[in-house]
Parts: sequence; structure tokens; C-alpha cells
Amino acid sequence: MATIDYSNRDYDSIRADLLSRASEIVPEWTARNPSDFGVLFVDLWSYFADVLHYYIDRAAGEAFITTATQRESLLALASLFDYNPQLQKSSTATVTVVGSNIPAGDVVTIPIGTTFVAPATSERPIVYFTSTESASASASANAIVSVVEGLQVNNETVGTSNGAANQRFSLFYNGVIGDSVEVFVQEGVVVNGVPSNVEYQFVNKLLDATANDRVFSLLPTASNEIEIVFGNGINGKIPNAGQNIIVNYRKGVGSRGNLLANSITQIQNSPSVYISEILSSAAIGGANVESIESLRNNIPNSFATQDRAVSLSDYKALVLQVAGVAKGTASYSNGTVTIYAAPFTENYLTYSSSTLSVSQELRTNIIDYYEPRQMIGASIIAASEINLTAVNITSTVYVLSGYVASRVKDNVETALNTLFAFENVFFNQTLSKGQIYRTIIDVPGVDYTTISLPNTETVSSGTYGLLKKGTYTITTVGGVSG
Repeated sequence: MATIDYSNRDYDSIRADLLSRASEIVPEWTARNPSDFGVLFVDLWSYFADVLHYYIDRAAGEAFITTATQRESLLALASLFDYNPQLQKSSTATVTVVGSNIPAGDVVTIPIGTTFVAPATSERPIVYFTSTESASASASANAIVSVVEGLQVNNETVGTSNGAANQRFSLFYNGVIGDSVEVFVQEGVVVNGVPSNVEYQFVNKLLDATANDRVFSLLPTASNEIEIVFGNGINGKIPNAGQNIIVNYRKGVGSRGNLLANSITQIQNSPSVYISEILSSAAIGGANVESIESLRNNIPNSFATQDRAVSLSDYKALVLQVAGVAKGTASYSNGTVTIYAAPFTENYLTYSSSTLSVSQELRTNIIDYYEPRQMIGASIIAASEINLTAVNITSTVYVLSGYVASRVKDNVETALNTLFAFENVFFNQTLSKGQIYRTIIDVPGVDYTTISLPNTETVSSGTYGLLKKGTYTITTVGGVSG
């Protein structure tokens, strides 16, 4: 008697099993022509079972960190492991407002909250910046203003409390900058018949709050929305029923707000006709919400450390939990741990400096993050810059007959750029000539190639540095001109 092999889960094997079984149960049915009505039903059932098994496999895969492919699944796993995904972070810059023909004794005031603009280009959309302090320009002095990326949204009413535990309210806009969110509940003293706003404070984890703490947390969704989450009356106060929830925040563009110097050139609703020019420093430190690959790497690291920095491996794992840190490592010497943290750098392929600067704000955030997690008496500092090692490549590429040499050359450069893209480099990396050779030889149209590195067979970033793109000198031989 024929048996069903339940390990057969694809169309062909399921169809073969069904037909084999049918031969025993209905021996008089011998037709196997695709036009036969019975064969049609066998085909349909096999197709249905094949699809069903595919979804069963996908559902099973989404339950594990290493095989999950959907952002929603990884966010659910992050919650299970008590991991807080990194939220979008804004870049920062300094703007110089130059006055012209300002009357003696007069000043032009740039108030806090002023919107500055980096106009759109062919490579990026328009980017808005908001001033974080007021400054004044006069006939003898320019105004120096600190700005953060993002467009301010004020007094957004996101809902009304119903008095239930663990209430969630979604913010209206995408692109919310996590550390800009301010939450108020109308449960204060009544003035002219309207309760005043009482501010709630942000916490990473509501579990750390007591029953009366006015706190909230932020939860990203798979669609990149941000939800405000309140407590349950045990961990965090429940907002009073019937009271409105009001939120201020900035919405931005994340890593696309990392701009070159003098990209910010306009001021929205200029406060004075005497403003003649706007100059700016490079805008750095912007970061997107945490990617799927980053979640896949960081969730296990967070669980392994149990949110405590004890060993050097703990310090290395936890540095990636700090908002704005894209890559990191750590060293120990004479009782002090040094954190080397690289912020996301969008223009990494065209970055000309031999060091990558780490802003004072990010260094402060790193130290503040470790403070409650490390052992008493431990000392920690954050490096102010990361050393970059440029990799200069000289290659002669022999092009196969029939391929356009110029296009092959362009594709080789693109492949090398991928090798040195920011997301593909890491601390303490050694790159061999063989890896470069394989990168070039895999480009369609390349027959073979010769490669030389500066007096070496390999190039290393060093333990606390990163590799970066250097100079390409690529010569093609053969192929078709054009």
C-alpha cells in the first residue's frame, strides 16, 4: 500500500504522492492526461498545498531573529527581548547669519525656533533645520546659531485618555525625531475652565517607573510611525480619563540631513531685511530608524549583556544601543574604557578627511548611556574621532570581446564603491588583494585583472579605525570602445 511522505512539501512531490495514492484507492482511474478532470483536481490541490507550505515556512521563519525578514516581526522580537529600537535622530550644525547695513546701535534678533532651509538638490529633498537658541547680529558682529535638523510640530492633539492601562497614541507624521518628543496631558490646575498642561517625561522602559511617575515611552511601528505609550498604573501613571494628550516634536529626514558645509542657505520668514548671507557648518549626526539588519545584530547583543556593562564585550555590544551610533568598539587600559563610536556618514564614499569626527553631543550621550549600566568606580571616555585608512587601488582590467570597455570600467568602480560603502566597513578590518580581485572579476564583461596595492598584499583599518575608499586607477584593455 502506498504511503504519503509528509516531508514532501513542494508541488511535484505532492502531486506524485496524490497520484500514487489514487492508483490504489481508485485503480480503475488510469487517466493521467492533463485535460482529465481528476488530474485537474490533483494539480489544483498540489498547487494549493505548495503555497500553504510556503506560508507555513515563512511564518516559522519570522519567529526567529536570524531568519525573520519582516520589520514587524523583528520589532515584535525586540519587544520580547526588552530591546528598544533606535529612533530617528537629527543632524546638528552651526549657522552664521551675516548682516548687511545694519544701522549702528540696532540688532537683528534670530529667535529660538527659527526655521532654516537647505534647498533641494538633484541628490536630496529640501531639508529644514530649527534653531535651538536665540542670537543677535549687529553692524559689528554676525549671529552664530546652533540648529538641529527637522521641522517643528507644535500642539498636536493625538487623542484623549480613556483611563485604561498601557494606552497608545500615534503621532500624525512619519519621520519623527525621537529625542524631540514632548508630551503633555491636560490634567493640571484649571484656568478659565481649561485644565493646564502637565508634562510627562520620556523613559526608555516603563518597567523602571513607579505608579505615580508621569512618564511615557516611544514605540516605532513597522510602517515607521511612532506611538506614545503610557503606563499601567503600576509602572507609570495612567493619564486621567477624559484629558487630551498634546505633543510637540520635530519631523525630519534622518541620515539625509547630514549635509556638507554651506548647504543651509535660507531662513524661512526672515526676521529682517538686513540679513544678507547665511553660512553653515557641515551637518552631522543624523541617523535613520534602526534597520532590519541592525535589529538582527543588536537584539541578541542586548540580551547577552542584560543591559549591564561589565566586561569589555559588554561595552562593545552596548555602544550600538546609543542613538546616532552606527558602528562601535571599545578598548581598556589602566582602568579606563575608551569607546570608539562612528556616526552614520551618508557621504562616506566622497569623504576626504583622514578622520571621522564624533560630535560632543554624541560623546556626551554615550557616556550618559553607560553611566547607569557600568560598575561603580568604572571610568569611561568617548573618542573624539575615528581614524580612517584610505585604500588606493590600481588595476588593469582585461575586458571580454563584445563588452563596452567604458561601461565595464564604470561597473567595476560601482562594485568597488559597494565594497567601501559605509555599511560594509567595520572596525579592525583587514582587506586582502584577493577580496578586491574577486570583487572586480565578478563584474560582467571582465576577463581577468591585475591589481596592486601600495607595497602590500593586504590593508588594515587598525583595531580602532575604519577603511574608506581611496583613489581608483583603473585601466581597461580590450572590449569594444564606446
